[in-house]
Amino acid sequence: MKFKVNSYHFKLLRDYERLSAFKEAIDDYAKSHDEEKSPDSLKVAFDLGCGSGVLSYFACPHMDKIIAIELNNSSYQLAKENLKEFDKIHVFNDDILSFDFSKLNEKADLIICEMLDTALIDEEEVPVLDHAKKYLKEGGKIIPEGIINSAEAVFMNNHFIQYEDDEYSPIYIALGDSMIYSEFDFLDDIDCNFSAMVDLNIYDKNELNEIGFEDEISKEIFEKFRFKDNFNIKENKLKINGIKLTSFTKLDEKIICGPTPMLNPSMLVPIEEIEVTCGDTVRIKLEYIMGGGVETINADILDIIHN
Repeated sequence: MKFKVNSYHFKLLRDYERLSAFKEAIDDYAKSHDEEKSPDSLKVAFDLGCGSGVLSYFACPHMDKIIAIELNNSSYQLAKENLKEFDKIHVFNDDILSFDFSKLNEKADLIICEMLDTALIDEEEVPVLDHAKKYLKEGGKIIPEGIINSAEAVFMNNHFIQYEDDEYSPIYIALGDSMIYSEFDFLDDIDCNFSAMVDLNIYDKNELNEIGFEDEISKEIFEKFRFKDNFNIKENKLKINGIKLTSFTKLDEKIICGPTPMLNPSMLVPIEEIEVTCGDTVRIKLEYIMGGGVETINADILDIIHN
């Protein structure tokens, strides 16, 4: 089937890893729930933030009725046109956060909601699901099931929030292993006001040697970062000025995806520039509002632990 899309949704459809992961998860759901269907009940799905309608299209063969909701009017028009031949799919142009699900007189067996962003910050996945899952049947499922967030210390070229995607590749050096700092199951109640202490381990000298740290530095990075001024490996001195946030999307028990260019690309967040010793642990207080936008991010250094 050919989909009518705008330039943004064209990029979404070209992200084959993202697309195939969601299709596989929807197909897996159908296989595992085929025998559970009661002959006198409809199998219902909600597709929240349906965009051009591709996920509703994937779910269509497996469901008796699909409620697809999209706030953006141009995207709604695309979905309505793309899905017009499927009588079982009902497309609404509405804000999910104020949508009256009770007027449907039925609950969902499955909620599909791809309103995702790195660390759930800049899209409304959490507040939307908090509203909609009141209308999920007991034992119902959500795709994706959840998200895993990690952070690592970096030295970055520009001191502002940057995404690492197919349009922009920020210049930075990773200075420690990525550490998981939060994991969420979307069936659980989630507080949008996120706050956590994150311990970021800085590479020690042996680890720097093992990864060939200095050998891997490109000429561009060497010049932009005044490498000799900021990285004195002989004296075990490094500088950090940012953290990199990376999110992995848990579609179901078997499928973890990302990041991909259009599914939670990694984000670089600036922090106060400090000098550390190789092997140190930097303790950071990371705060943001899920669904509140990148302007809600705050990252403060609490302590440097010398190991």
